[in-house]
Order: sequence, then structure tokens, then C-alpha cells
Amino acid sequence: MYPVPSLSLVPIALFALLALTTALAPQANCTTCLPNPIATTYPTNVTGTINATTSVVLVSLPYARSLLPSRFANSVLTHAYTRFNIHPSTYPLVLETAIDHDIRFNNINAVRDFSSLRLTFPFLDLLGDGYSNFRYTGHIYLPPDNILVIDGIEAYGQTVLPAFFDPPDAAYKSAKNNKLISFTVYANSSTSSSRHHRPCSNHPIASTLFRDIPSIPPVSLSFFKNITNQPLFGNNSNICDNQIALWNTTTSTGAYAPQGIVGEATISPPLVPRRTTFRGIRGIRADRTFLENNYLPCESLKGYAGTGEGDSG
Repeated sequence: MYPVPSLSLVPIALFALLALTTALAPQANCTTCLPNPIATTYPTNVTGTINATTSVVLVSLPYARSLLPSRFANSVLTHAYTRFNIHPSTYPLVLETAIDHDIRFNNINAVRDFSSLRLTFPFLDLLGDGYSNFRYTGHIYLPPDNILVIDGIEAYGQTVLPAFFDPPDAAYKSAKNNKLISFTVYANSSTSSSRHHRPCSNHPIASTLFRDIPSIPPVSLSFFKNITNQPLFGNNSNICDNQIALWNTTTSTGAYAPQGIVGEATISPPLVPRRTTFRGIRGIRADRTFLENNYLPCESLKGYAGTGEGDSG
């Protein structure tokens, strides 16, 4: 996602300038985020944390296929997700609201914190081999002022939709007397405004409202480990983002273990054909650590299934 370490794409002098300017950029005051625990362990990789609500929207398989670009519509590997007790006639869309935090490369804050909302399609047979699982995202809501992130994501062929987020610097905020958590996205057509810019409209284009529950239904934590570690591609399906989500670090174990959630989400075009509210959706809120390898040929990730206990589902 982040173009910082890809020296082949950025001239050395420009890379040095970007590293200097972004290192001095202020980081978000994220009260729901934990520090990056692996920055010194992997100094030459992009690393960071993603504090997110990751929910599973179970829809009919024909509906899911209608949302995908036609060339991917018949690439769903139903047998790959039925092992998570999901019926083959349904499909697990993944809706994630998140803040990427403490993103580091060579011990500098390589990219300023940023919020996002995306709809992801996991378990796709991009390579046509019948078993290699990839996930697709066509659109993503981002703040319009984080140019490094926007450029990095657009290189994968994803369409960036400029947006204002409430809260602007956290994964969610308390609502309804602290009984619920919410996240709201507003359209923002400005290309130079900050994350705190007043939205163009009081009418949100997307929103989520969740409450905590004791367990993690309808699927196990291994499902979330699996989908967050599938290589990610956009409409440029030749290059993939190998973002490795680690679920065994200090950000997502012990007191910070993933928490089950249930609630509703409203999303609008172009993510779906018409404004739709999905109710009774379930998922988790968690702060996962990641290590990232950018702009890899998708073919090189054939058969990818994680690398160890922390990221294999």
C-alpha cells in the first residue's frame, strides 16, 4: 500500500526527500492505537499497526458476483471459505473501517496515520489455479491530504475516494452512553483539505454502529487471520500487496485480544449499486500489527498461505 520502500519506483534523491519530510510530519493523536512493536525487528520493511473493525457481511453469491468486475465474477473459490462454516450459496464480503498507525521504515515515521473504509472481496482465484486465494478491493475511502498513501494505493489500480472521517484520528468512537462504537464517513471533494476539514455535507456516505459481544461469531478468529493475509490486488491485477498481518504481537494478545462485535453498516455507491444498510453483521475489533511487501508480481504469491503461527489462518 505504501510506496516508501520501493526504490525501483522512486528515484533515490526523491525517496530521501520523502523520507525526511514524512518523518517530520505530525502523527495522529490516536487514543485507540498501540505503538508499532516490530519496527526495530524489521527496520528495512514497512511496518505498522491497523486498528480496525472488520465485519463479515454475508450476502448471496450472485449478489457478490454482481459487485465484482466481470472478469473476476466467476473467480470465487467457494470451497476455500466453506471450511469456516459459511454456506457455499453465500459469500463473505468484508467491510473494514480502520486507522493505520505508527507506520515505520528505517526507524522513521514513514507515512502519517490515516483512516480508511473499504469493502474487500476475499477468496478469489486470481491466478486460475483453483487454490491460491487473493482479495480484491476496487474502491477505498481515504483522507485527501495523504499523498503518499493515495499514490501507493492507486498504483494497484484502486480508486481513491476522498473523505472526511468521524472520528478523524481513531478507529471508532463511543456512542449511546458508551454502549456502542461508531465510525462515520462523509464526502470530501477537496484535494488539499486536512483530515479535520469540515465535510461537504452532513449526510454521511457510510457509517457503522457496533456493540461488543462475548464471542467472535459467525466465524472463528482463524477466518480473520486468513482474509487479512491474502495478497491484495486492485484493477491492476498484475501487481499485489503482500501485507502480512501478525496476530500474535502485543497489539492483539492478552488485554488487547480481538473483541467480538455485532451491529449494522450503511454504505453507498460506488461500493454498492444503491445506498444499503446491512443489519446484524458480526465481526471483530482488533489492533493488528503488519509487515508489508509492496508491488510484487501476483504470480509470485501463488499458493501463499501465510508464513507462521502469527499470520496463518
